[in-house]
Parts: sequence; structure tokens; C-alpha cells
Amino acid sequence: MTDPTFHGDRPIQSEDEDRFGFAALADRIADSLTSQAVDKGFVFGLEGKWGSGKSSLLALVLKRLRGMEAAKVASVEFRPWLIGDRDQLLAALFEDLAKAIAGLEYASGDATGTTQIAAKSVAEQVKSFARHLGPVGKLAGVAGLFVPGASMVGDVIEKLAAAAAEQADGPTLVAQKEKLSEALLKLDCRIVVAIDDVDRLEPREVAELLRLVRSVADFPNVSYLLCYDARALVRAIETGTGVASGATYLEKIVQTEVAVPRPESFALRRWFSTELQSFASCLPERASFLQQVIDETGGRVLENPRAVVRVLDSLRVYWPSLKDRVDLADLVWLRMIAVGSPNFYRWVEDYLVSFVALTGGRAHVSEQERTAMAKEMDAALELDGLAWEKHQFEIERHLPGIQFQSFNKDKEERLFSGTRGATHLHAARDRRLASPSHARIYFTLIDPPDSVTDMDIADLLTAARDGVNPVAHLLLAMGEYKGDAGGTKAERLLDQLRYVEKDVVNGWPIETLIIGLANAADALASDARGDDWGYPRIYYLIRAVLRQLKDALPPSRFDPALKAMFETSPSLGFLSYLLRDETFGHGFYGDRPSPNDRLTTRDGFDAVRNVMIARFAAAGINTVMAESRATDMLYAWSQAGAREDVVQRVAEQSKDDAWLLRFLRKLYGPNSTLSLDGMSRFFDAPAAIVRRIYELLKADPDNTDAISIIRSLKANVRFDDGDFEEVLQAWEAREAGKTDDTGEEGRP
Repeated sequence: MTDPTFHGDRPIQSEDEDRFGFAALADRIADSLTSQAVDKGFVFGLEGKWGSGKSSLLALVLKRLRGMEAAKVASVEFRPWLIGDRDQLLAALFEDLAKAIAGLEYASGDATGTTQIAAKSVAEQVKSFARHLGPVGKLAGVAGLFVPGASMVGDVIEKLAAAAAEQADGPTLVAQKEKLSEALLKLDCRIVVAIDDVDRLEPREVAELLRLVRSVADFPNVSYLLCYDARALVRAIETGTGVASGATYLEKIVQTEVAVPRPESFALRRWFSTELQSFASCLPERASFLQQVIDETGGRVLENPRAVVRVLDSLRVYWPSLKDRVDLADLVWLRMIAVGSPNFYRWVEDYLVSFVALTGGRAHVSEQERTAMAKEMDAALELDGLAWEKHQFEIERHLPGIQFQSFNKDKEERLFSGTRGATHLHAARDRRLASPSHARIYFTLIDPPDSVTDMDIADLLTAARDGVNPVAHLLLAMGEYKGDAGGTKAERLLDQLRYVEKDVVNGWPIETLIIGLANAADALASDARGDDWGYPRIYYLIRAVLRQLKDALPPSRFDPALKAMFETSPSLGFLSYLLRDETFGHGFYGDRPSPNDRLTTRDGFDAVRNVMIARFAAAGINTVMAESRATDMLYAWSQAGAREDVVQRVAEQSKDDAWLLRFLRKLYGPNSTLSLDGMSRFFDAPAAIVRRIYELLKADPDNTDAISIIRSLKANVRFDDGDFEEVLQAWEAREAGKTDDTGEEGRP
């Protein structure tokens, strides 16, 4: 394997680089251009699509011409696209012709010096003709004189001659050209002027160049080899000249045309594979997938040598930075898409950005957004000449969340399917484009701040073997790295851990790992956005990891480790989140138990709830209220079986109106409302407490705490208008025992 060498889309320079048999055709073209004399200029066309290898074939023709007898053959590479205006175009062409003839003079001397003298004379005549033609014609004056089918040379020269009559005394341009033509014919040397990329000139410049070649500079023994894409050149001719048929116009210019041979698709793909193997490596288990990409996507994209070179050079840019960090098959597919399907490539990048945000829990994709993105995909595919029906299996192999079987014809289901699952772990393990941790690196050349590698998991396990604190410190450090979607590296790591295969987990230091994860939870959640219930995303991820560990380990290992976590971890917010989850899951509170969604057995739950009740009691209610997750902690304390103790503590403190207001504000948050049922966890007579707050509000209408509390209560019962006094009296009546209805229940 060698270091990647950029091709840069340059034409080949020797037969050693000829992969498609161009050398034999180049020899025949060179022989045709020099084998016989011509009494007027001869124009030879080399036609092929952009990227087909015209410049490479031309380079081989020129190499063959330069290898011929220097005294008999001269070649000129004329580059009109480097010239500023039409006058300079004229001067530059004749200057190049003069240099070619001077070269013949240098190479062709004999004993008598006859050939040298003749060549020198011709070169001087060329220069003289150019000097006189320049100020007369300005080429702008010649524009419009040339009409295909007319006597081109005669018409132009006559007009030039008329203009020349106004110049200084001396031979007319017609006479000069006739004399120059006779001298070139007697010189008996061949001059070939090669002009590449004619079709890439501006339409006006194309018209001027063709007029120049066919009308002004058509000299004996001078041949022109024009390289162009016929379709592009025809359009330029029609735009630049206004003629109805650019093809007919071109036929009057070019006497003979040869098409560049189109390499077979198999040969192009074989060339690509050979070059790729010279600088990139593929894992054996992915080799067949890489070959499928080369055959399927490459068969569509690698349609000419230029496409091969562009994809290879793109890979030469990306591979040194991405080696051992991405999947080669995915990278090759993506770079082929970038070259061959640019609109779809841009859509792929947008889709992956959205998918990564979705899997990280930092975004939600509505049905409308899903439908809109699917329409954008279809539009991008159509712009690139592709279609979902033909390429859906190819897309599914490389992109995540693609579903090509629709189960609901009235619903868009092709995108963002399966945003969670063990497939993410496998994709991350193989560094696939479908991995949320690796997708961005395929586009940016650098690891996204939140990307996770195998080494990160190895570092976590190493930290766990060193103790609880190293685990927490490592996670906190990872929490400092945030990705484009706002998620952190710690979240991305935990997202992968929840899909680790069960047989792998058995060898992990679970006991320290569990406590270390919990110890970091509250600190990681300090500035995190919450889910729909207001809980930090990090809580959900750690709980998911714990469930994975529970399923993988025997109870004799997992249960003691979990109990130790509840006993020792300082993250009371996270522990309260888990405690409430288990309280509802076991049906200890509420009426919807979840047998399959619990971390603990019933005995285990009793053990951890007693641990947490003791920790809350030891801290005291004012300490709990000062915590950032006080709402969750207060409800967890009461709902876990300590209601009577909590009610007593609250009753003692709530004698103070200011304390009562602060406490009630802790019982609801931005994503929840305050209800009588919720208040009943802390008060024996919640309606009486509401009456007390309502009276405080009437006494002080500007009391912001009272305003917020009453507003939240109204929102809970959907009270929009009317007399709240009537609602409050109804609550008080129910509380007095006249009805069993206690109001709405909801988990804040």
C-alpha cells in the first residue's frame, strides 16, 4: 500500500498511463494529420463527452507528433481560454504559428542552408501578416462575415482587403496571405495546432475561434486538431452566432471527426478498485460490501475516466484522516454519491444530522416533518436522475432508519424508522455511516465532539476497575463535549452501553460502574434539557443502562450493586427519579404497575425505598427543598411510604405563609400542574390550603407566588373562565366528606 497520490484530473502523459488503448488511436490520428500535404487548412475534430479522456488522447497525439522528425513536423498547443479578447486571440495564434515555424528553422538546416532560409522567411511573413491583420480586422470587424456554405476565405479576405486599403502603403492583406500560403506550401513541413476544450469557451469566443481557424488562418500544411463535446459545442455555436443549427455550422468547420472511445464500465470499475487498493484497506468481513458498492453504485457513477479520478481524489483527501475511524464501503459509497448525485448527497447530510439529533433524544420529528423530508429526498433523487423505487435497497444498506416496506399507505414511513435499537451498537462497532457516533465524521474529516469510539468504552471500563470516582470523573469530562444537536459525549456513550450484548457485560466491574454512573448523574443533568416530563435525558439513559445490566446479570450480582447505589450515591435527584419509577412500576402508588419495566424485585424495592426514606428524613425537608430536583424528591419521599412523616413535617413548617408559598411552588414545574391529589401527598386538607392561598392572593393581588399557584391549579382542572370561588367551595365540600371525588390525579 502506498501513500495516496492525487491525480488532479490531469491528462495522461505517456503510454504507461494508458489504461484504455488510447495510444494506438493517437498514433493513427498523428499519422493522418501529417501523412499528406494539404493546399488549405484542415480541421480535425476529436469529440467526446466531458470526462471521456479527450485531453489524455490529445496528450498522446502531441507526444507522437513531437516524436516525429523535428524538421518536418511542428506541433502547437493553442490555449484560447487564457487569452483576454479577440484581438489578442488573433495575435496569439499567429505568434504560436511563427514560433512553430522558427522551430522548424532551427531543426531543419542543411549544407546549403536552403531550408533554414525558407523557414525564416515564412516565419517573418507570418508575423507581418499578423501585424497587418490585427489593426485592420480587430476581429470585431470580421464578426458576422462568415456564413457556413459561403465562399468563406474569399468573403473574409475581400472584406479585410477593403479595410486594408485605409492602412499604410504596402501589399494588401490578400496578397500577403497568398504569398504566405505559397511559402508554407513550398516549405513542405506539417504544422499541427491542437486546441483543447473548445466547448468550454464562452459562446461568443467559440464563434470567434471557429471563424479564425476556418477563414483567417487556413494555410497550406497547417492542420487544426479541435477537442470538444459536440453537444455542448453545438449549443455554444447557436448561442454565439444565432444560427438555427449549430450542428450544420460545425459540419462546415470540421472536415473529419473521430469520437473518443468510451471505456467499458467493467474496465473503469477495475481501474477504480486497483487504485483504491493502493492506498486504502478494508476489513475482510466488509470486502464483499465494498465490492457491491463498486459494482452497483460505481456502475452508475463511474461512467468515464474523469468520474473515476474525481472519486479517487476525493477518497485520497478523506482517507488519511478517516483511516481506522470509518467503514470504507460506506465512505466509498458516500464519495461516489457526492460526485455522481450531488443533490442527493446534500439531502443525505441533512437527514443524518436530523437522525443523530433524534436518536440522542434532543429532537422530535413530527409526521409533517417526516413527510416533508421524504418529499425532499424524492426531489433530490429526481434531480440526479435517480428514483426511490430503483435505489431503495441501496439507500437502506447505508443510511439508518430507512424502511422500504410501507405498512400504512396513508402514512409516510420510509424515514426515521427504528431510531433506537441494538443496530446502533453494531453500527457504532463497525464505524458505519448509520452510527450516530460516526455519521458526522464522514462529512467533516474530524470527530464530532460527542462521538464515541471503542477506546471510550475501554476507558470507562478501565476507570471502573480503578474505582467509583474515576468513573464519575470520566463521565463528567465527557459531559463537557457537546455535539451539533446539543447532546454530550457522555449521553452518546450511555446510549451505546444500553445495547451492549449480554455475554459481554458479565466480565465488567459492574459494582463500581453502577455507582459511578449514578454519582455523575445529577452533575451531568445540571444544565440538560428535559424530556416531556421535565426529566433530564441523562436520567433516562442511565436507567436504560441499568436495565440492560439487570437483564444480563444474575440477581446475586445486580441487586446488591443497585442497593449499594441507593445507599451511597450523592445524586439524590437521580435516585428520586428511579425511586418514583419503581414506586409506580410496582403499583405501590398509582394503579398502573409495570411488571416488565422494573429494576427491582418487590423485596428489593422495599429495601431501596426504606433506604431512601431514611436518607430524606436525615436530610430534612428544608434541605430537600433546596435541591434542584426538589419536586421529584418531595413526591418520591411521600409516595414511597413516608406520607405521614412528610405531612407532619410540612404542617409544622407551613404555619409560615412565606414558607408555604415556597413549598407549594416546589410541587409543580414547567411541564406539570398542581392538583388537589398531588397536594394530598403533603396535606391532610389540601382544599383548606388552597383557600388559604386564595385569601392571600385577594389580600395581595401582586403576590407572584400566590398568582402562580392559583394559575397552576386552574390549569389542572382546565378552568378558563367563571368564578373560581365556586370551584374552591366545591373542593371544600368534597373535602368535608360530601363526595368521594378528590380531583384529578397526575404525575408532576
